[in-house]
Amino acid sequence: MWGKLLKLVMLAGGLGLFIWLLSDIDLATVATEVGRIGWQGAVIIAFAFAFGFVADVISWQMMFRTINLSWLWTWRLLLVQLVGEALNVVTPFGSLGGEPFKALLLKRHYDVSLREVTASLLLIQTMNSLAMVPFTIVAAYLMLGRGILDPVLENTIFFVAVWIGIFMLLVYGALHMRALASLERRLGRSRWGERLARGLHAFRDVEEHLFYFVRHTPGRSAVSFIFALANWVFGAVEMYMIFMFLGHPISVADAWMLEGIIVLVRGVTFFVPGHLGVQDGAITLIGQALTGSPEIGLAVALLRRGREMVWTGIGLAIGGWFGLKDPSAPQPTT
Repeated sequence: MWGKLLKLVMLAGGLGLFIWLLSDIDLATVATEVGRIGWQGAVIIAFAFAFGFVADVISWQMMFRTINLSWLWTWRLLLVQLVGEALNVVTPFGSLGGEPFKALLLKRHYDVSLREVTASLLLIQTMNSLAMVPFTIVAAYLMLGRGILDPVLENTIFFVAVWIGIFMLLVYGALHMRALASLERRLGRSRWGERLARGLHAFRDVEEHLFYFVRHTPGRSAVSFIFALANWVFGAVEMYMIFMFLGHPISVADAWMLEGIIVLVRGVTFFVPGHLGVQDGAITLIGQALTGSPEIGLAVALLRRGREMVWTGIGLAIGGWFGLKDPSAPQPTT
């Protein structure tokens, strides 16, 4: 109940911020700015996003123990990822709505065990969050150097970036030390903790997979981290391209700063469906601070949202194709 209430409050707050920003914006000018992107700009921006998306898929691929590191499997995981990310946008469960469907598709159509898929999905979330740490901290540092936002807001953003970094380092350390297994043993020895220990036992297989990946495959871990970081960097590249094709170029540092702040906003509001209002309002606000024009900021927000809707449509179409496929003869995993 409280979770749903918080989600509604955050959604209403984000939409309220966005509507307030719209009240002082000339929408005719926004339409003119959006029209400047041209078909060539739209294609190049789509490719920038696609490169980041493929990097994310390769990062995820590194975490499987039973599938080959082949282009065929990259393609399969790419299709599944498109479906899952589309459902993350359209379902009311925020950024977690599509994860069960990824597991279901890999199990039904490619015969990958649910245990391994579950572990890989948890691990890719952890790896993406770890890669987000240096990306957002650099962005927050660049923001402090620019001084374009209110000092209180800047300090808050920097504080959030640092604390997310500390939390993720603690998570990574817990994976190295197998903290869940240790907790289960301690609870099992206590009189009151036996039931809790039995509950934790259900997660042991997942933790074993995570521990194996982190501790025993350092090469794969490093490659996965690099591609996860590349995914975030390509987001900054996409932002740079959007401003350039709109005829209002910004520096690489400003593009990195803007994308990093948006990543933080999306991370904090992960439970808001599609990040409606909060993402668009943040892009509009910072775009205005960078260019002096709220219309340009809104044009950037709309182009980013339009790109998201196009890829979401592609993902839903692929999901429909999976629904028509016969899963009775799953593909081998090797």
